[in-house]
Amino acid sequence: MAEAKVDAKAESAPKSKKNILIIAVIGLLVFILILVGGLAFFLLKSPAEGSADEVTAEAAAHGEEKKKEKKKEKKEPGTPPVFDKLQDQPFTVNLSGEAESVLQVEIMVELADAADKEKIKAVQPKILDAVNRLLRSKTLEEVKTAEGQEELARQIRERINQILEVEEKDEGVLSVNFTKYFYQ
Repeated sequence: MAEAKVDAKAESAPKSKKNILIIAVIGLLVFILILVGGLAFFLLKSPAEGSADEVTAEAAAHGEEKKKEKKKEKKEPGTPPVFDKLQDQPFTVNLSGEAESVLQVEIMVELADAADKEKIKAVQPKILDAVNRLLRSKTLEEVKTAEGQEELARQIRERINQILEVEEKDEGVLSVNFTKYFYQ
């Protein structure tokens, strides 16, 4: 009888170890399912509930869409171009080089929109200085040719847009036009 009691205890010990092992495995599976479900919820939640970075990125994208809409508004057909004279009097400068030569130009700029006129007026002294320096750096040979005039117009446009801190090609000054062009 003593042996039978020992055998009964021995048989119950492995069953309890098996039950503990089964409970541990089930608990581990439940934990993994909860973890996977939480991760799936976090990844699939709507952007409105998102973090500050996601909201900021969405707002930036929305701002870019507004810029594109604004650009589309600017390009409506039938809208007359906006022109502005850089200075009331023509620019008269001595050209660089050995010969004493003079360039006199009157510059009109084509602007992307009427608001750019006010931007130009706000920084006009900087623009006039930059244009004067650029004109004085040219030689008579450079300003005589049509290619030289085109290059000069391109450089003036780039300098003005740099001062205006323009980012896009279709903003700020669109073209530079010489209404008077005299060299000697």
